[in-house]
Amino acid sequence: MSQNYYMVRAMDSTEPFFKAFFDNSIVGVGWSEVDFSKHSDTDKLREAVYQACYKGKNQRQQLISKHLNEVERFKNIQAGDYIVVPFYSGIVLAVADPEEYYAADYKEMDLANQRAVRYRYKNGTLLVIPRNELSEGLQRRLRVPGNSVSNLYEFRDEIDRLFSDDSYSYSKVLQEKENAHLDVLRKTLLERIQNGNTHLQTGGIGLEQLVCELMHIEGYTAKVLAKNKFSGSADADIEAFRTDAFCSEKIFVQVKHHSGTSPRSGIQQVVDVLSQTAYEEYDGWFITSASVAAEDLLFAKENGIHVMEGHDLVDLIISDADKLSEETRIKLGISKYPALL
Repeated sequence: MSQNYYMVRAMDSTEPFFKAFFDNSIVGVGWSEVDFSKHSDTDKLREAVYQACYKGKNQRQQLISKHLNEVERFKNIQAGDYIVVPFYSGIVLAVADPEEYYAADYKEMDLANQRAVRYRYKNGTLLVIPRNELSEGLQRRLRVPGNSVSNLYEFRDEIDRLFSDDSYSYSKVLQEKENAHLDVLRKTLLERIQNGNTHLQTGGIGLEQLVCELMHIEGYTAKVLAKNKFSGSADADIEAFRTDAFCSEKIFVQVKHHSGTSPRSGIQQVVDVLSQTAYEEYDGWFITSASVAAEDLLFAKENGIHVMEGHDLVDLIISDADKLSEETRIKLGISKYPALL
């Protein structure tokens, strides 16, 4: 059997999930209502997940199919496959072992379906490879939001080199210092944006323009829409497209420049846009500088709307800071010069 290459994200990429992955030498996914280990047939597994998680729910078939494809990818991981786990500003590497588990203790975290792996260590420390050491194509793939399991076979030559090259090293001390520095940067930049302490244009227009520029950097053709584009309660601020040899994406984005918590109404506006026949092929995003209540995140998920909260938006800004226009960096107060740790 040929070797395969996967990205498995540690759910929302926060410390509790990284700890679960690294302390237990596993990678894991959700859909914890179903025990993947009891299903040897992927078609039957897809049906079981559909019945348990999606049947009767008002979600677009396109979104359900995407999730079921991720279920199948995770189930198809075999011993010896190479796995990449995004880890803050770096990645860690793992080789899949034969064992798969249903860990009921992790059901509350929605991380019950697990696969044993062997993580790569160097000098007794988890090997972390900075993302800026990767090709731009692989960096972009790892940043695709909403994907918990991706097939990275097209990057197999690069990933093989990562696994075979022992010269890669990322000091744990430097990593910890960088993470602490990034935490301060994230917090400060988010507070500035939320409190209006930047030079972005007021009235929400500046944040719309910033998101539009970020989408251009990420490879989309994007434009800010006129305020009378939609009628009634439906609304979106940005329309974006991205097409290549393998896929075509169409997206509507609603942007809110808020502090505190954004209300559900902004998500509902995108739902109302996508309910129109003319826009059935579009995906919907709600991007806010604030946070979103747990019940509203669930509402968005059930309606197939992707959500980017303030902390995620700031992470994207920092990740793409070197590609932002000088004018935008000045408005945000981001220096173009590196800093010592």
